[in-house]
Amino acid sequence: MTSRNSLASTRLVIVGGGPRAIGVLERLGASAALPEQAAQLARTGLHVDIVDPHMPGAGRIWRATESPLLLMNSRAADVSIFTDDTVDCDGPVVAGPSLAQWADGIRRGTIAAPTAGTDRLAEIDALVATSFASRRVQALYLEWFFGQVLAALPATVTVTVHRTTATAVRRRGPAHWSVELDERAPLHADLLVLAAGHTDSRPSAARHELAAFARRHGGAYLAPSQAGDAHLDQLAAGQETIVRGMGLGFIDLMALLTQGRGGRFEPAPSPGDPDRVEYRPSGREPRLWVGSRRGVPYHSKVRGEGDPAGPGDLVHVTAEKLREREDAHGRLDFRADVVPLIAAEVARWVPDAPRAQPGEDPLAWLDDPLARLGEDVSEQATRDAVIRHIEHDLRSRTQGDVSSARALFQLLLRLHGVLVDQLPASRLRESSRGDYPHWWHSLFSFVDSGPPPHRLHQLLALERAGVVRFLGPRTRVTADDVTGRFVARGAGVQVSATALVDAFLPEPSLVESTNPLLRDLVAGESAVGRESAAAAGTLEVDARYRVIAPDGTAHEGLWAVGPWTSELPIGAFARPRTNAPCHRRNDALAREILDAALTLPGQAAPRGVVPAAPSLAGCAAPGDPALSDPLPRALTAPRLGILGPGKIGTALARTALRGGLEVQVAGRAAAPVIAAKLPGALPVDAEDLAMTCDVVALTVPLHVALAIDPEVLRGAIVIDATNPWGEADARAVAAARLGAGDLRDELSTSELLATHLTGSRVVKALNHIGYHDVEDQGRDSGHPRRRAIAVAADDSRAADVVAALLNRLGYDGVALGALAAGRHLELGAGLFSGWSTRDELHRRHREQVRVA
Repeated sequence: MTSRNSLASTRLVIVGGGPRAIGVLERLGASAALPEQAAQLARTGLHVDIVDPHMPGAGRIWRATESPLLLMNSRAADVSIFTDDTVDCDGPVVAGPSLAQWADGIRRGTIAAPTAGTDRLAEIDALVATSFASRRVQALYLEWFFGQVLAALPATVTVTVHRTTATAVRRRGPAHWSVELDERAPLHADLLVLAAGHTDSRPSAARHELAAFARRHGGAYLAPSQAGDAHLDQLAAGQETIVRGMGLGFIDLMALLTQGRGGRFEPAPSPGDPDRVEYRPSGREPRLWVGSRRGVPYHSKVRGEGDPAGPGDLVHVTAEKLREREDAHGRLDFRADVVPLIAAEVARWVPDAPRAQPGEDPLAWLDDPLARLGEDVSEQATRDAVIRHIEHDLRSRTQGDVSSARALFQLLLRLHGVLVDQLPASRLRESSRGDYPHWWHSLFSFVDSGPPPHRLHQLLALERAGVVRFLGPRTRVTADDVTGRFVARGAGVQVSATALVDAFLPEPSLVESTNPLLRDLVAGESAVGRESAAAAGTLEVDARYRVIAPDGTAHEGLWAVGPWTSELPIGAFARPRTNAPCHRRNDALAREILDAALTLPGQAAPRGVVPAAPSLAGCAAPGDPALSDPLPRALTAPRLGILGPGKIGTALARTALRGGLEVQVAGRAAAPVIAAKLPGALPVDAEDLAMTCDVVALTVPLHVALAIDPEVLRGAIVIDATNPWGEADARAVAAARLGAGDLRDELSTSELLATHLTGSRVVKALNHIGYHDVEDQGRDSGHPRRRAIAVAADDSRAADVVAALLNRLGYDGVALGALAAGRHLELGAGLFSGWSTRDELHRRHREQVRVA
């Protein structure tokens, strides 16, 4: 369960809270519950600190707040975060639902929905086995998984989530580590796992120059990024735009720049092409010229990709065959030694696959499908070649007999898993740099990690509508200072444009990472690791994921996993029943961590070295003078306490957690129940909320709020989110009015509550938004249709802190004035119902005041 305090003698810090990190935690908990390990942990205990500013479980990449247009590239039945009986691991298998089964369980009521948002619930309700879910639904699945992991942990394993950024790692004696945190005291650890996920990189010199070129000439340059982070508002309607990259990043940007700007795809079936669509432009789209090294998008997903297709046990890419090709130093050349074996497996299991011509790379036909398209072809010929490739790809993978495409898909998936185990980068000669893992992973992704078929149908429709044009293969881009335009050259195509978009993720680079901890790992005299010689830009780890020190030795008690390490990239979740590498690797690492934890007694970091409640650093205690002058942090990242995690309280807690805030919850449910319901929130007693939180939201019935012992919330900023409903509330309000001498019913219910909670600063807010809207309707600051939430308070400082909280939740806080103005927000009053922006709410309030 989630715990604020722990008497554990052994402390494990996991930097990163995304799916890979939580997968390791799940495997750790499963083995920790075994009788032998449980008996040992009963004597020592284990406390786990998870450090991540993003939503734990989903992490930075998977966001429940993303656009629903951003889709997964796997069908819901093919996505699972759980182990199954095909996984070859030493730890116990803990089965669980795939994404499709999880959605079905929510529909049937056997699984509690991790959201109350109307839009998101509708997506879940519509999800079936063959659906390509939105990324935000996958984020909800991962959040839910984290809750299940926390709830299932044995009592000997406790967890604290720290919503902040780790900035550096320092050795602290021969067997301990210190993790420096942003604006907090360091965490000290006996064992340390670095599991940050995908990170951005600071712009290279070349990209700095592209951005400067665009600024000089009034154009636009969008550097590599996640699609949801791209500043697409820089691209104007009709603007000629060059796009480099045709992978999944391009597909996401394509959706955001077309459907995301009001365009529509309509069915337009034709003979032999039942899934054909036409595009109806909105007029707000830029005009995209798209190209890449291959000149074509990733292959479509295959229909029924999990159905049996023939590939059996590998006969060429085996441990024995790889050993036979090693040199005297036990190393291999990827192109000369491994690629021929891969090609032989393809020839064996996909007999109708093309064969390489004499002198060609054995996999050239697969990696470069338009290789024969020369520089002297016409623009029309390039266009026709790309169209034919996409149309053939869709036919071969989605219509009729798709067994050949399915066999190739399954074979590459199996090959990838074998190479993960058999071919660490350190086993390859220097001549293989660039080929492995980079080239191989690119090829694997091109064939097996492509978009949903309907996205390629949409791409064809956009081309017919004139929104997209193809540059073809071997696309090159330069910046022409004479014309002030970017120039792209492909196969027989040359165009110029005022905008350039790099539609791919940043290349891994430790020294240029935007993550300060990753930069620190290999920088300066305090570096604890070194960059891999075999996989440039990544942290060198050994086969057990131990970090390699600058002197070449492996650190004990320090592990690293993720795309920024030298391991061959693997997903954090996988298709069910495929003995997925991620589950095997997570289990092996978790078992090693647990073994290390069980051998540490007497060497562990002293108890008390880590603050008992590190998330509370800097909070004022009740009665502290600081309560009259909120900390600057409270105006940017206020800590939220929830008293009563019912419908509105749960929705507020989830939204705050996704917004990067720390949340504490007091309710009647047991801590494991709260952990499963609100993963990442800290279950506490009601008496702790005032002392440990900047703001406490009362999300209990009004009659319960009016009966709270005032001492429990003394010194707190209290959000009154209550509304009087039913007879119990009516009796409580009547009694409160009598006690306050309000014989004419002049006081608002919030003023009555403030009269009762004499030591608190009461703020009226959040009572006039439905719990089902809280998670759905938040928007980024500056959005033209950002919803406003009214705030009424007698204390302007308290109102400012609540407004800061609302901003983090995705809403504009609008001050109405004193707490008496809260009457306008009450049930039946003029501001209770309706949806308003900031300006609209101000106008409505002025009208209410005039009427009054």
